[in-house]
Amino acid sequence: MLEFLQRDLQPKSETFGQLTIERRVLITPRSTINIASIAVISSGTTSVPNKAVWNLALVLLVAGAVVLAVGIGQNAHLAIAAGGVGIFSGVILARFFAKAEKPCLSITSTDGHKHQFVGQRRTLEEVRRILSDKINALDESTVYRVSFEKGIIQSMNVPHAETVGAMLGGAPGGEIMPRPPDTRGGAQETYAPAPVPAVPSPSRPPHVDYSQVLPQIVDMQRFYAQRQDTQDIAERLNELEYLMRSGTPTPVTRGRLNHLLGELSSILGAYPDVVQIFHRAARLAGY
Repeated sequence: MLEFLQRDLQPKSETFGQLTIERRVLITPRSTINIASIAVISSGTTSVPNKAVWNLALVLLVAGAVVLAVGIGQNAHLAIAAGGVGIFSGVILARFFAKAEKPCLSITSTDGHKHQFVGQRRTLEEVRRILSDKINALDESTVYRVSFEKGIIQSMNVPHAETVGAMLGGAPGGEIMPRPPDTRGGAQETYAPAPVPAVPSPSRPPHVDYSQVLPQIVDMQRFYAQRQDTQDIAERLNELEYLMRSGTPTPVTRGRLNHLLGELSSILGAYPDVVQIFHRAARLAGY
């Protein structure tokens, strides 16, 4: 019975809380997955064993069995009853309460092997989108370190890390700091973003390709979304990313994009390299 219960509690696939997305492979704490061999990426829930409840169930089962054996040997009805209650309680705990449903990201390879990652739902969905974009674009340049448990996605891509680091004061490891100290010495230079024209160019294409600046916008949005004090920036960047992915095909969407670019330029005006990215986006849209 113990073997049956323990086998039932074991996950049917490998479950992890961390992932490294390299150029061509995914690295888990126990294995390496060829990105080209990925068959399905899906979101859902999975049953994760609760070790504390399982240990309590095991103690009840063992203690109940011992008391039951002693009661039978001594023909003690009270001990027999107590042993039976212990075994019954252990079985109920192990069968119905020793597993918890948690959100997960499942990656299934072409050989049928499944890897599951458990953590914060927002992080799981973001990684699914990263991998989908990477596979769809045959992207072999981007690199990420992911901690699903902490809800952190860190871009390790060298070009992006250098750009983002330069944007906001040269934060190490590709991280973006909201208010970095001035490392140049002396007085901080003021920067006034150039005004963005309100009327788009008539030569603007119906659907705009923002791929030149979209990766930087995505990196910034992911970082600011992890900080409680910069949610207003994250929300604007999230809407800006959505508009860029849509290609801003209508005057309304282009106008909204231009408005967001103006707001973000004002908020982050102390960082010239960041504002230049916003200006590049505006030029791509024909402003």
